[in-house]
Amino acid sequence: MTAPAENWTRVCRVEHVPDDSPVGVELRGEDETGRVCVVRVPDGVRAMLDRCPHRDIRLSGGVVRDGLLTCPGHFWRFDLVDGHRTDEPGQVLSLYPTRVTEDGWVEARLPEASPPVSMRAWLLEQARSPAASDNGRAARPPGVSGR
Repeated sequence: MTAPAENWTRVCRVEHVPDDSPVGVELRGEDETGRVCVVRVPDGVRAMLDRCPHRDIRLSGGVVRDGLLTCPGHFWRFDLVDGHRTDEPGQVLSLYPTRVTEDGWVEARLPEASPPVSMRAWLLEQARSPAASDNGRAARPPGVSGR
């Protein structure tokens, strides 16, 4: 990870971002908040947290079409201009200011890394989430890998 002046972080080369599918890039180790999803849009590229606001599913496994990103989990669609879910208000992607440098690097202004959350705090947050009751499954806690 390279942090050029003005807090821009190099994410990937622009030629590595295809037209119709997102690219996931690991920037900060195993913490999911360090994964960035990069997509092409008509006016350039967008970078965002590689996590659906609903179930922590990686958006980089989704599909990009007509300026929308479709999450691979529940097929929610997000507008890549403002990050809002297209069919339900209140669900918004964490879009980052993004630019492409003259030498072909995609750079983004990433938020500061947040401190680790205790397991208790994470479980309380999941239980209070409006999406917690939709299928009875909890998302994976930070630091716990899947099978």
